[in-house]
Amino acid sequence: MTGSDPRANLYGATLSGLERIVEIEAQPRYRARQIAEWLYRHHAPDIDAMTNLPAPTRVDWNDRYRIATVQHHQAGTSGDGTQKHVWDAFGGDVYETALIPEASRLTLCVSSQAGCRIGCKFCLTARKGLKQSLSAAEILSQYRNLPDRDRVTHIVFMGMGEPLDNADAVIDAVSVLTSDWGYGLSPRRITVSTVGILPELERLLDETDVNVAISLHAARREERLPIVPSENRYPIADIVALLRDRARLALPPFAATGRRRLSFEITMLDGITDRPAQAAAVRDLISGIPSRVNLIPWNPFPGTQFRPSERTAIEAYQALLKRAGIMTTVRESRGQDIGAACGLLAGRRESRVD
Repeated sequence: MTGSDPRANLYGATLSGLERIVEIEAQPRYRARQIAEWLYRHHAPDIDAMTNLPAPTRVDWNDRYRIATVQHHQAGTSGDGTQKHVWDAFGGDVYETALIPEASRLTLCVSSQAGCRIGCKFCLTARKGLKQSLSAAEILSQYRNLPDRDRVTHIVFMGMGEPLDNADAVIDAVSVLTSDWGYGLSPRRITVSTVGILPELERLLDETDVNVAISLHAARREERLPIVPSENRYPIADIVALLRDRARLALPPFAATGRRRLSFEITMLDGITDRPAQAAAVRDLISGIPSRVNLIPWNPFPGTQFRPSERTAIEAYQALLKRAGIMTTVRESRGQDIGAACGLLAGRRESRVD
């Protein structure tokens, strides 16, 4: 399905968006929820499938509306069971998804863009640059059109792109994923990862109930800026100050129940982010904020000066944070052999296999 069809796409619309449509179409307000349920509960392939809409309405709407989703092509299965899927975006580029099995969970790692313009130096996706931001329909297709969709237990926005550089579509997609009129998934099983773009971060915190992961990598500006260029516009000190203030005021994500999770992510680069001094700086920066830290072993790719950290360095870093009472875990690399691991999704057409 391409973007050449002039009819408006209903797939990806939120309930409020559908309410605006039925108002324009002079339809009763309850019709919006009916349509939403057809789209997201019953996976209607077209408007004709919406059998509780009057027949004249279906005929009329077929001239102006469509249900368009993106199809996938499996691009391989890793030795550890991780799958990579390639999608043909409406705009003509490609983007990728990783499906990661574990003992008691199946995690879907979705993309929010084809490429990325943030430019983190240790990320292969950054080399692609930003080709296009994805619509809510293109984001949601990564869940809807997977054969294993009903087995997915967790969704992480940690694929290609910076989610908050495409905040409108990401927040709409989250609304569809978590609402009772949508897919009805628990927001506690969805995590959005971001380098921290203000004020979109506040929007994400206020308008959704999902978990949030901050791509920290380095606590000090002079060490973060060379590897995370967005530090120049959105300093990590400002991002953490915002989170600290919200914790003090018990604003989201720091509700009284404490069920919503905030985490900080650090890619472990040998001699750059993995030394005890960096760990101490992270400890001092986030101390007192209810959160956890994920240490991510760097996945190498050709043509870069970086090296993955030694395991002993990662464990020493983890131990220092744990001694400070900060929950710290090491996220094991998955799907590296098929280019599906963290930082390796690059939207390569040649990787596609049917």
